[in-house]
Order: sequence, then structure tokens, then C-alpha cells
Amino acid sequence: MTKDVKLSNIKGILIFLVVLGHLLLVVRAGMEPLIVLIYSFHMPAFIFLNGYFAKNVTFKKVINLLLLYIIFQSFYAFITYFTHYSEAFTFRFTTPIFHLWYLISLACFYLVAISLNKIGKHRLWSFFIITGILVISIGIRWWATGFLVNHPQISGQFLSIQRTFVFFPFFLLGFYIDYKTMNKCKTILYSFKFKLLGSSILIFGIVWLLSTNLLKFENAFYGFLQSSAFAINWRNFFEIEFQQYLIACIMIAILFALINQSENLLTLWGDNSLVIFLFHPLFFFVLRMYTSNLTQWNIFLKLTFVICISLFVCSFLVAISKWLCWITNPLNTILQFRHDRNKAALEE
Repeated sequence: MTKDVKLSNIKGILIFLVVLGHLLLVVRAGMEPLIVLIYSFHMPAFIFLNGYFAKNVTFKKVINLLLLYIIFQSFYAFITYFTHYSEAFTFRFTTPIFHLWYLISLACFYLVAISLNKIGKHRLWSFFIITGILVISIGIRWWATGFLVNHPQISGQFLSIQRTFVFFPFFLLGFYIDYKTMNKCKTILYSFKFKLLGSSILIFGIVWLLSTNLLKFENAFYGFLQSSAFAINWRNFFEIEFQQYLIACIMIAILFALINQSENLLTLWGDNSLVIFLFHPLFFFVLRMYTSNLTQWNIFLKLTFVICISLFVCSFLVAISKWLCWITNPLNTILQFRHDRNKAALEE
């Protein structure tokens, strides 16, 4: 597949929002509407693109993701302890630290994509698999409430199971959109005459809806909290589930309508989004150590500061990405090391 600059730009704005959303948590007082808006769509949109690019995914990518998880779960176990994010040093692979749930979930998404490609994406067995996934995706947080109450030793973040299913529909949506349909959607959305006005009205409406109960929607958008954290009964639960998926889809469409096709800074960020994703929490954990000072600032100053730091983090990590590529693709690094060692042995 040739490089699609528009999709790289969308990935660029999304990874910036990932960084911004995390850093806003450090100074969250007064920032809740923006935080909840970002969380409503940034990971669903990323996972949608993951699905779109997973047409020919291989087991190598799955292995690479699992290696990345092992490496960075170990790394951040130390970082969270030394920055006092965790009160005690814990070293567990079953509970992903901070952002690393995404690596486990993406590995699961890719395994399903590989299976569907093997079976045939439009075969009957694939239909049963997808139906089963969607049913579980819709109901897992409702079923998890009772299970987690009876098993308090198990976290809602255990192996990222809940999040994997909650976000699975976005991956499947991207996976089943072919190149022709994607190009048609991009053209229609970007050429819409009143896209700026329409997008503004939709975003205003979404913010208004979210502001009716920010905490409820925030808990729902995280994906790992059971239904009791955001719903009072099953009707309320399915209503919020519907709103969650609808809001994310609308915001994804807005991104496609507003982001252009020309190469710019976003393209660079998008092409290096994995490096930014893996390393940006370092800045979060350090910044969090100075929360007491930052929270005294006014809202405008806090927002300006966090945006500037987010811009710096993305640009800095891209600037040093060429020195980090060996760790972002550990499988290739291992294979290359073995190849070089065998070559050296033969030359001797």
C-alpha cells in the first residue's frame, strides 16, 4: 500500500491528542470538558486506522507488539516507582501500566484479523466470529460488574480484556473498509462545502451532551471500568454505550473532513506515532511530580503550558526517533543481531 498522507496527518493529530490528553490529567481541574472530549474519540480513531491498515497483517507484528509490551511494562514498572506514581514497586504483566493496554489489545485485534484473513473475511465462520465479538463488546462491562464484585482480586484492567472488546468494533469497522470505500469517504467528507460550520455545530452539540455528566462519560470512555461506574441500570448502560460509539464515529468523520492531504508537521508525527506513544509517559510521570505547583495556575495558563509541552514532546521524540528505532521494532533488532552474529562466525 502506498503512503496515504491524509491518514498520516490524522495519525499525527491523534498522537498529539494522546499526549495532550495524558498531560491534561496532571492539571485536570477546570479541564474536564476538554479531557472527556479527547477521550471520546482519540483511541477509537486510532484503532479504526489500525483496522484499516491490518488487511495484510502478519504474526511478526503480533510478536513485535508482545515484545514491546514486555520491554515497556518492565521499563515503566521502574519509572512509576521512582516518580512516586506507584506507592510500592510492582512487577506484574497481567495489569498493563498506564498506556500499555493498547499493545495487548492491538495484538489481540491483529490475531483476529489474521484468523479472518485465513478463513475468508466474508465467509460464514467469519460472520459468527464477528457477531460473537460484537455481542461481547456491547455487554462485557455490564457482565463484568457482577464478576468483579465477586472476584475483587481481579482488576478491570486484567490483560486489557475489557478494553479490547469495548474498542473492537472500531477495529472491525476499519478492517472491513476497503481502499476504494475509504477513498470515496475521504473525498466526500473533505469536499463537503459547509464542513467547518457543520463540524463546529456537531462538536458543540457533543460537548453540550458530555457536559451533562462529565464523570459518567469519562468513566465510560476509559473502557476498563464496569457499568456501575457510569450507569444506574441496564437501559442507562445501553444508552451510554450507544452514545459512546456514535460520538466516536462522528468525531472520526470530522477528522476526515477537516484534515488535509498536504505533508506537514502532522505527517511527521503520524509516521513516528509509535515512538511518541511509547515514550511520552516519561514526561507525564515527571510533570506529575510537580502537580501541586501547576494546579495553582489559572485555566488559560495551564492549558497554554500543557499544549506547549505536548508540542515539544511530540517534536522532540520525532527528532530522536532514529536513535530509538531499534527498540520500537525489537523483533527485527533480535533477528538482525542473530544474522550479524552468524555472518561474523562464518567469516571467522
